[in-house]
Amino acid sequence: MLLSALVLTAACSNSDPGIPTEDFEGTGKGVFVLCEGNFNAGNSTLSYYNPVSKEVRNGVFQRANGGAKLGDTGQSIQLHGGLAYVAVENSGIIWALDTASFKVRGQLTTGQTEHMINPRYIHFLSDEKAYVTDLYSPYITVFNPRTMAYRGSISTRQEASFGYNSTEQMVQWGKRVFTNCWSYSNKILVIDTERDEVCDSIVLSSWQPKSMAVDARGKLWVITDGGYEMDAESFGDNIPHLYRIDAETLTVEMDQALDTDEGNVVVAMNPAGTVLYLINNDVYRMDITASHVPVRPFIEAPRNANGRRHYLYAIGVNPHNGDLYVADAVDYRQSGVVYRYDEDGTLLDQFRVGITPNCFAFK
Repeated sequence: MLLSALVLTAACSNSDPGIPTEDFEGTGKGVFVLCEGNFNAGNSTLSYYNPVSKEVRNGVFQRANGGAKLGDTGQSIQLHGGLAYVAVENSGIIWALDTASFKVRGQLTTGQTEHMINPRYIHFLSDEKAYVTDLYSPYITVFNPRTMAYRGSISTRQEASFGYNSTEQMVQWGKRVFTNCWSYSNKILVIDTERDEVCDSIVLSSWQPKSMAVDARGKLWVITDGGYEMDAESFGDNIPHLYRIDAETLTVEMDQALDTDEGNVVVAMNPAGTVLYLINNDVYRMDITASHVPVRPFIEAPRNANGRRHYLYAIGVNPHNGDLYVADAVDYRQSGVVYRYDEDGTLLDQFRVGITPNCFAFK
């Protein structure tokens, strides 16, 4: 309790005494929308959406914590044990928030750990152990989500590529956790969760695995962005690939090149783990037994007056009813839009949030 009190005091030290603290009651099955904002602008925000009333509350972190800012570049949000854990990459912090009041209950910063630099994603192994991936550090941080205490680090055994040592999303199958190495890499790392160490890896034919999901059969789905045709010695070809990999044998079973993307590539799974959704310009839907991505999109991206697609940036599937949430960054400068669809692709609602919505969490 003393630790929690000290952490709360430190977390709210940047609040504005001139801004009143609002009291919220985020009850029911609501949806958190994390908006990363603009890099180095410190304008990340958090929104909360009620799918029953269709009410959206924007900027709830700042409003619930006396004007305190969420930070610079909100990367991911995960829910566990009644708390929402938000990794704010460029600020080097992980917040623990009450899911009903949105008030800060704890934090973990780079100064409290040995190797964390730019936290990206969080994966919970238990109530007392969680992993945090990193954009620059060759280590995965281990912490206790109950106390927000640092527990140790896992070496990824990677050499830096152009200054990056990135590990990204994490998915689990059995006692293995898989994490994709994004920046200037083509690897998926395999972590033994009993020993907390990297035990194997998968090398892909395409560069920069960007997003992952695991299906009901234990197949790992990975989408790459191809490397953006960067000028680092002709790095990458900007052609995304979709892979299906057996999580037990680590065998690549499918490798399909996709259309050159104009924005972002993301994958997500339906609640049953039988249908894969992916963003590659538009939204596509495919059964996990299919051998290739459908030719026609499931949902087409909106277009501006000049006919150019909006930048679809993230996708999330509500585990309670299968509703699909698609984040539209529009132009990365104005408030983003979230579209909510049912499983048949019927638009149920749309609403404005902060700048560059990039992650959903369902309560």
